[in-house]
Amino acid sequence: MSSFATFSHIQSLVIVTGLSGAGKSSAMDLLEDSGYFGVDNLPVPLLNHFLELSKTAPERYSLTALLLDIDSQESRAQILPLIRPGGARAPNLKVIFLDADTRSIVRRYSETRRPHPGFDPAKDKSLEETIQRERARLQPIKEAADLVLDTSSMNIHALKRELRDFLQGLGTVSSRSMLINFVSFGFKRGTPIDCDLIVDVRFLKNPHFIEALRDQDGRDEAVRDYVFSSPDAAEFVRRYSDLLSFLLPKYQFEGKAYLNIGVGCTGGKHRSVAIAEALSKTIDATRYLVSVKHRDI
Repeated sequence: MSSFATFSHIQSLVIVTGLSGAGKSSAMDLLEDSGYFGVDNLPVPLLNHFLELSKTAPERYSLTALLLDIDSQESRAQILPLIRPGGARAPNLKVIFLDADTRSIVRRYSETRRPHPGFDPAKDKSLEETIQRERARLQPIKEAADLVLDTSSMNIHALKRELRDFLQGLGTVSSRSMLINFVSFGFKRGTPIDCDLIVDVRFLKNPHFIEALRDQDGRDEAVRDYVFSSPDAAEFVRRYSDLLSFLLPKYQFEGKAYLNIGVGCTGGKHRSVAIAEALSKTIDATRYLVSVKHRDI
């Protein structure tokens, strides 16, 4: 294989490689969570076939991540000239290399009790020797990578942050990477099971007892005005939005993809709806994706 098949129809092609046990599969999972179409352990000789096939559905493969099988010397010899910066390297191709120190990789294989795919009893007296041989084999690939991540001291959240920052630099992932979803509900119908945070606004005066407002809901101006005629409503929205201003960056830093915030009143029709709508408007839409759902209306 002297060159790639053309893939100008692919906006971003990311090749994931690196040491066994350094987190390649986890990186692929995170890329897929970010909207990439992922293919694991694709043999290098099949790469051109895949790229040609992807032309039949360009929208589906616009963002593609490939974990290539480069265990053999022949595969490495085929792929290396194509991923070196300059020359045949396409501008929409990026290479991510996952690395880790030998002690960390040994510990991970010990914890998972899985065999190292490169262990050769005829050559290796220990797993450390296997890792060192693989490290030497992959050094030229590492030198050609656009991003090298040492995962020795990383957890999955730290890895996600690093990959998210890299993808944002490529322009393939929005900086608004966390969805904030407000869900209004009525306690008498049960609390939503998927909420991360729940607030109870039954302390506010209830429009249900005003006959003219009973059949309306918290999206209607008359109900909203009634709820916010109480100073407590505006004070609550102000104080809770201050709390969210503190919490949201913390959740985002830990790699949380979405945060469901339940806002409950008795029936889920008046107070909770008005407050959920008001809270959603306090979230910085340039930093987060925001949605509002009303379960019980």
